[in-house]
Amino acid sequence: MVAPRRDATAIADEVTVPEPPERGTSLRYPINEDLAFLRRQVHEYLIPLGFGERRRMDFVLAVNEALGNVLDHAHAVGTLTLAHDERHVTAEISDTAGLLTDANAGMSPPPPGSHRGYGLWLMRELCDSVEIFADGRGSVVRLRMRRPGIPQPRVGNGTASHHG
Repeated sequence: MVAPRRDATAIADEVTVPEPPERGTSLRYPINEDLAFLRRQVHEYLIPLGFGERRRMDFVLAVNEALGNVLDHAHAVGTLTLAHDERHVTAEISDTAGLLTDANAGMSPPPPGSHRGYGLWLMRELCDSVEIFADGRGSVVRLRMRRPGIPQPRVGNGTASHHG
């Protein structure tokens, strides 16, 4: 039996864009081997915040790199936290191992021919800012991206800065 055809207007009326999460709220997920689930959560979090496909994919990729680092290197308990304000969306990827302590890690690309070491550099290329810090509780990588429509900050000479 063939289902009756519906016109595009009727289908479009059924599709609703979710409301943005309330400002100041955050979502937390334990980091586990199901990276596809975590990538979907990040992607879906960005949609109501107005991010276009390209910026969504950039942020999802950066977060995925950080999540993979927790699983590959830290072998510890980790948490992904998503939050936003009127200017930025932020993902904090934390772990309890505390092995990542170099705040400048990934500032330069790895040497040519290297098979590893691209993750933090890629995060810095894709995001507007990346912060790395560690304390007695573990390590945190904070990824931040400006929300659509927010102008890029200017530096002293009037050129746009890139903190990625």
